[in-house]
Amino acid sequence: MSKARIALATGNADKVHELSRLLSDYEVTAAPEGFDPEETGTTLFQNALIKAEALRPDVDPDTIVVADDSGLCVHALGGRPGVFSSRYAGPDATYSDNCLRLMEELEGVEMRGAAFVAVLVGLLPGGGSVVGCGVCAGNITPAMRGEGGFGYDPVFQPLGDDRTMAQLTTDEKAAISHRGRAARRLASALVSV
Repeated sequence: MSKARIALATGNADKVHELSRLLSDYEVTAAPEGFDPEETGTTLFQNALIKAEALRPDVDPDTIVVADDSGLCVHALGGRPGVFSSRYAGPDATYSDNCLRLMEELEGVEMRGAAFVAVLVGLLPGGGSVVGCGVCAGNITPAMRGEGGFGYDPVFQPLGDDRTMAQLTTDEKAAISHRGRAARRLASALVSV
C-alpha cells in the first residue's frame, strides 16, 4: 500500500528537510519553487492557515496540505520576535542577522527565558483540517554556538541541556524541538481522521 501524500506549504528548504524527516510515514513533497504567500496573520496559526490555503488549489485533491508557522518568543521582549521571527532584522534578513539583532536587544538582560513555538495546519482532502502545536522552552545564549540546525538554533539553549539547538544531533533536536512535537501531534491527529 502506498503512503498518503503530504505537500508542504513552505518555500523554506530547511523546513522542508526537517518536516520530511519528521513526517516520514508520508510521501512528502515541497511547494513549487517561488512559493511565498504574504503572511498577513497576527498569530502563528493564522499564518500557517494562509500558507496552507494558498497551496491547496495547486496540489492533487487527494494530497494533505501541511503548513508550518513558527516563532521564537522571548519573555524579556514581551514575546518578540514571535510571529515576525523570520524577518526580525528586516525583510531580507539572514538567520545570522536575526540572531545578532536578538543578542543586541538582550545585551545586559539577565532574564533570558524564551520558547520556540510551532503550529502545523493540515488541510485534508475533501475538506476539514487538523492542527498540531509544539513548544520548546529554553534560554537565549549570549553568543552563537554550533553549526547545525537553522534559524535561531545557535542562540537557543533548551531547558535541561547545556548545548544550543545548533549543537544537538538531528535526532536529539527532533525529540525535543517545537516542530518535532507539533509534527508528532499532527501525525497523531491525521491517523485519527
